[in-house]
Amino acid sequence: MIPLAEVTQFIFHEAELMDTHQFDEWLALWCEESRYWVPCNTEKLDPTKSVSLIYETRDQLEDRLFRLKGRHAHAQSPRSRLMRVVSNIVIESESTEHVVVRSTFVLGEVRNGRQETLFGRSRHSLAYEAGTVRIREKKVFLLNNNITMNNVTFLI
Repeated sequence: MIPLAEVTQFIFHEAELMDTHQFDEWLALWCEESRYWVPCNTEKLDPTKSVSLIYETRDQLEDRLFRLKGRHAHAQSPRSRLMRVVSNIVIESESTEHVVVRSTFVLGEVRNGRQETLFGRSRHSLAYEAGTVRIREKKVFLLNNNITMNNVTFLI
């Protein structure tokens, strides 16, 4: 079991890594066997049968980060300036193997003279791997995902 204080610090640390584009450090937070999911339209979908904004394994995450770090990531040139506020961190369930954590966030993006605000809920499944907390699974539900929005070309 992972104490709430450690879970909270982990979630805050992950947010800071995403906001500051520390891609390698962010990827290091993930288990080797992991899944990253951002559903489209509703939270209650089967990601294997419905369209998702993102539904990736660790290998696919590595590919995404390779592109974001490269000089040819035109959708992130210049890079977005990001700031998120994470709150309402609650342990939903826990076992000896992992803990499931819910949280909410507000994410502001500024890029090329425009700004956008995203609101959402995250659900992390965390586990100890080699004595360190790691992400087994992350689901991000964007509250405004059913309205027209710009491409999300950064980490959420």
